[in-house]
Parts: sequence; structure tokens; C-alpha cells
Amino acid sequence: MWVTGVDENGMGPMLGPLVATAVTIEVRRYDRARLRRRGEELAIGDSKKTSAFGKMSHAEGLAMALAERVLGRPPADADDLLAALAVDGVLPLKSCCPDAGHRAQCWSEPLPLPAFGGDLETGRSLLRRLEGRALRVRRIRSAVFCAAEINRAVDAGSTKVREDLRLFEELILDARRASAEDLLAICGQVSGIRKYPAYFTHLRATEGDEGYQVAGVGTVRFEVKADDRHLPVGLASMVGKVVREIAMRRLTAFYRRHDAALEEVSGYYDPRTQRFAAASEPLRRRLAITDDCFIRRG
Repeated sequence: MWVTGVDENGMGPMLGPLVATAVTIEVRRYDRARLRRRGEELAIGDSKKTSAFGKMSHAEGLAMALAERVLGRPPADADDLLAALAVDGVLPLKSCCPDAGHRAQCWSEPLPLPAFGGDLETGRSLLRRLEGRALRVRRIRSAVFCAAEINRAVDAGSTKVREDLRLFEELILDARRASAEDLLAICGQVSGIRKYPAYFTHLRATEGDEGYQVAGVGTVRFEVKADDRHLPVGLASMVGKVVREIAMRRLTAFYRRHDAALEEVSGYYDPRTQRFAAASEPLRRRLAITDDCFIRRG
């Protein structure tokens, strides 16, 4: 059976994208407790614990090894990694930029890999130990929603929660198209929501004892602390963390190329990020980069 774990990274930050990621595994039978123990042994789980800001090497090595499987070669830089993992490829991610000047903010820094001290061979070894005989990682996809897209959606009357769940739906449908039969999708709980169908855009679900039943897709569940409790959700959390941190590293590198005094920041509402936003404002004005493409609203 195929089991898809879906999680988000970056729901609440001030800067950088919202990232949703799905990792699909194939197992003979989904034994949550056994797979959780395997994940704990390999430090696979909630990215807030396994790959915090400034401690990304473990997750980066794993993400590089997963991207290598998709590409057939090691990913050389950030664009390579996104080409392997982005659900619709790289070009649609760049298409929302209003002009070349704004595009440069997020895309002009090549960012060779590894960017955070990750080691590809260590990532390969981790995958070999993870899979063994009874588990295979079958698909890895991320959906990236940038600050400008978030702001446009909010201005149009949507919310980050609705957009996050729309990304979840798209990733679940992508996994189902790749599978030979209906699957089990386990998702991290989003903002304390209890009844999800009202938020769905694409899925038509009926509630059952084991989750939401979706015709032509399978079973979809939302669980508290899913990234700790379910191995595929933990994998998704870690890969998504790498994707978001790469986006933040490229954004800050762009501004630091113009002003080396600027700091590397997480993008969250912490003092360093707030200092970065304030200190970069004159530079953004000079470069004609609008707040809509930099600071998230809503």
C-alpha cells in the first residue's frame, strides 16, 4: 500500500514562502508504531526538532539523496533540488514574479549544494537504513507559495489556512496520480481545524471512522503532531524545511550581496528577522522591490 505524509513549513513567518511537502512510501502494511521507532532511530521527524534554523545538515543530506533519485544525479545547486522536488517544476515558481528585478530577489543567487553542511553520502546511507526490505520511498513533492502569492490570495479574500490546505490537496492528488490504487494520506493538523471538508477546493470527502473518504483518492486523515507520530509526515516536514531554508538563504544572500552588514535570518517574527526587514528597507526602495514581494500579510 502507498501512504502519503503531508506537512507544511512556514505558516506563520514574516518573510519567505509557505511550503507544503508530501512524501509517499510503499509498505506491505502500515504499522505506525514500528515505523515511528525506525524514524526515531534515524532522527527523522518533526523538523522543529531535527532540523532547526542553523542545524540543517542532517535534513539537507537526506533531501539531497532524495533529489538524486529523481534527477538520476546529485543536485548541484538550489535550482536542481527544486527541479527534482517542486510539484510543477521550477518555471511556474518564477512565473509569478512581476519583473526581472523582483525575480532576482529570490532566484539570482545560485546557492551551490550543500548549503547547510549536509553530506550526500550520509543522506544515501540514511535512506538505505530507512528503507530496508519492507519500505520504499516512492515520491517526494513540494509546493512553494511565495510572499507575493500569499498577499494576492489574502487580498482576494482567501486566508493562509485555505491556501495551505489547497496545496495539501494538490499534493495528495499528485501522489494518487502516481499510485496504482487508492492511498492513505496522513496530514499534519492545520491551525486547529476540526472539520476540513469546508476548506477543500478539489476533494469531495465524506467523514468516516478512519478519516475522510475521498472517491478516487482513498483515505485522508489530519492528526495533531503527525510529524512526530508518522514517519512519512516526519520525512515531509524535514524535506519541506530544507526547501524553505534554501529559499530564505537565497533571499538573504541577495540582500547581503548589496549590504554585507545584513544578517542571515530565519524569516520568522524574531528580533533578527525584524532587524533585517527594517535595515533592508532603504535597499529595497533603491532596487524598486515592493513590500508585496517581501513581507507577508494575513
